[in-house]
Amino acid sequence: MREPAAAAMPEPGVRERLKVMWRRLGAAPFVLLSAALMPLPTRGGASLLGLPNLCGFRVLTGIPCPACGITRSVVCCCHLRLGDAVAYNPVGPLVVGLLLFAAVARFTGAERRLPPNTYEKAVAVILALLLLQWGARLAGWLPAPP
Repeated sequence: MREPAAAAMPEPGVRERLKVMWRRLGAAPFVLLSAALMPLPTRGGASLLGLPNLCGFRVLTGIPCPACGITRSVVCCCHLRLGDAVAYNPVGPLVVGLLLFAAVARFTGAERRLPPNTYEKAVAVILALLLLQWGARLAGWLPAPP
């Protein structure tokens, strides 16, 4: 008699290497791949994929939140439409840059050589920039996302 289940399973050493590889990749490449596979957002105020506005802050207050347009900006960046990305949210290209950096650093193992709290500091800078651009939008210096 044959053992079909045992024949289909890779060697234990191979399974462990695959687990390490998946752990090393992290979520950043999958976020970028998902954004690259999404269709480009439509113009004219319609949200991504023609869905209704899902921002609760904007629905309740009528003004865009600090992160309004960030998803559409990331999608445009992944489609290499940087002008559109900046129009949706000027911080979007920085988010994509951080995701690319994180993906490369994790995959190459360079992440272990980074100073402590590198990602936390980068996220804090991005949050501060989101608040600054939100203030500029509220002051009328920057347009609201299309």
